[in-house]
Amino acid sequence: MKTHIIILAAGKGLRMKSSLPKVLHKVGNLSMLEHVIKSTKFLNPSSVNVVVGKNSKLIQDSIINADLNWVVQDKQIGTADAVKIALPNIPDEDHVLILYGDTPLIDETLISQFLSEGSDSDLRVLTTTTNNPKGYGRVIRDTKKLEYISEIIEELDASEEQKNITECNTGIMYANANFFKTFTSQIENQNAKQEFYLTDIVNIANQNNKKVFGFHTHDFEKVSGINDKFQLAQAEKYFQTLQRKKLLSNGATLLDMDSIFIRGEVDIQKDVTFDANVIIEGKVIIGENVQIQSNVKLRNVVIARDTVIKSNTIVEDSEIGTNCRVGPYARIRPNSCLDSDVTVGNFVEVKSSTIGKNSKASHLSYIGDTEIGKEVNVGAGTITCNYDGVNKHKTVIKDNVFIGSDSQLVAPITIEEGVTIAAGSTITEGNYKDSLIIGRARQVVKKDWKRPK
Repeated sequence: MKTHIIILAAGKGLRMKSSLPKVLHKVGNLSMLEHVIKSTKFLNPSSVNVVVGKNSKLIQDSIINADLNWVVQDKQIGTADAVKIALPNIPDEDHVLILYGDTPLIDETLISQFLSEGSDSDLRVLTTTTNNPKGYGRVIRDTKKLEYISEIIEELDASEEQKNITECNTGIMYANANFFKTFTSQIENQNAKQEFYLTDIVNIANQNNKKVFGFHTHDFEKVSGINDKFQLAQAEKYFQTLQRKKLLSNGATLLDMDSIFIRGEVDIQKDVTFDANVIIEGKVIIGENVQIQSNVKLRNVVIARDTVIKSNTIVEDSEIGTNCRVGPYARIRPNSCLDSDVTVGNFVEVKSSTIGKNSKASHLSYIGDTEIGKEVNVGAGTITCNYDGVNKHKTVIKDNVFIGSDSQLVAPITIEEGVTIAAGSTITEGNYKDSLIIGRARQVVKKDWKRPK
């Protein structure tokens, strides 16, 4: 059976107090709309239709690598109107799942549960319960068959008695496309806001002897819409709790659970330890027995087993090999690769470089656009001078090189195998295997010299 998705994302979001469209505000470093789109991928939908307002270019430009149909609602006159204008290109016999762009925590598990129940009904509605239902439409259950819903009342139109009902409408619905086409056309705007409420389809369906099944979830946070910055902060907090639970269930040890922030995807092996104040972004893969110490940021990183990322270190868009020691206060910039048993120590910066097995840069160095071989020692204060003011140039350092402290390697240059570079040298020319290179000014000593007065 073919399923089409309609995501309603045309709301202005005035309560967000922001020039950014509401659905582009982020939870876990992903926009709310992207979260919703991502949650439906497992369905392999025939189409994903996103209803946006007329000034929607920013929203459309923000979503890349997604096959979406953009539907423009020129006037925001209600959710029923938004659904109605998205329906014409969907075949009558196919099914439609209606979601909301400001409900980012809906996930594959909950959607699967929702779609698996009430198959003998004409319309399925996802409901939830909250102790503070203010702002939500209230669900009126059929008194004879409680699994069915007879009506949904918006709060502005609800009586005082109805406002005490704690079961709320999430707005998420599933039905045959022909059902929506037939009954959205019958919805009127005779209400306090003079809008065309999609919720009215429940009452109309009942009047036409259709069955409306109410699937209830206790996961209020997963279906809670976000309308202001406080709700956004609450959603972020709940999202982080879910991500931390995933880490724990996969065998991680979190020394301070509340200070681990995940803004992407993490794939870990067993016995990974996270200390306090760790931020993870993008796609991060961490091998067995890795230690991530405090105040570390990882972004799009692969870290092999038995490695230690020490405190106050940043690693971005790079690969770290087995049994490495990185940091403290190190920075591994994009397009870098460390082989096994590599040491990158405190205040060392590596950019667009590879470092071979058993090589070390233990302190205060810059390694940029460089290829380092095996068993190389980079002394403190060494820099590769890769930029001439216009272009970047490459440095190649072959196996078993020893570079003395405070040396400068002016690229483009190759340091041959087995070379020793004396401390304080500036190297600009070619060299020979197993040679000693001294590139510094000769020391001059003047005895009995007096400072001028």
